[in-house]
Formats: sequence, C-alpha cells, structure tokens
Amino acid sequence: MDILVIDGVAMPTPNEYKVQLSDLDSSGTGRTEDGILVRERVRGGVAKISVSWAALSTADCARVLNATAPDSMQVAYFFGGTRTAKMYAGDRTADLKAAREGRAVWEVAVNLIEY
Repeated sequence: MDILVIDGVAMPTPNEYKVQLSDLDSSGTGRTEDGILVRERVRGGVAKISVSWAALSTADCARVLNATAPDSMQVAYFFGGTRTAKMYAGDRTADLKAAREGRAVWEVAVNLIEY
C-alpha cells in the first residue's frame, strides 16, 4: 500500500509522516469584551500533511518536487485508511546531504494542505 499518491503518482515511502486535522473558523470568530468565545466554525477536519524523506536519489527528489509543483493536486493519503483530498504544497525543501561520483543523496520535506 502506498502512503502518499499525488495526481496518480506514488511517492517514495517517507521517513516521517504527520497528518494534522484542523478547523476553519469564519472572520466573525473571536472573543467578546468580557472574554467569552464566539465561534463560527465553517469547516472541520481540514488536513495538513507534513512529510519528509531522509535519503532520496536525485530521481526520487525530482519526482517529489515535480509532483508538488502545481497550484493544486489530488492527493490520496493514508490516515487509518486511504483518504483523498484536493491539496496544495506549502513549504518544500530539498537539502543536498551528500554527492559523490555523480550521485547525490537528498533530504526532502513537503507540507501538503487541503483546500
């Protein structure tokens, strides 16, 4: 089973993988002058996936960065079962960890955020 599939392309198995579910509140949410919370939740369970790979080849690094380059993407991700969501990539990093004899090892991290 693939942990993460972006627009039909399976990503390498990550070293770290975290799914965070958040609520989105309207602009009318806030506290009154006496400190009482007035909350207007407009959507619950919005996913953010923080994923990283410790040692990718240049080809796998390119596969991850190319898959996360579009403005939006369809992401199938594991969270107790497979879920699918329209997402965009937040921060993306690729750190060169080693290079020798024309081969490289990359550390890559991506945040995927649900629309």
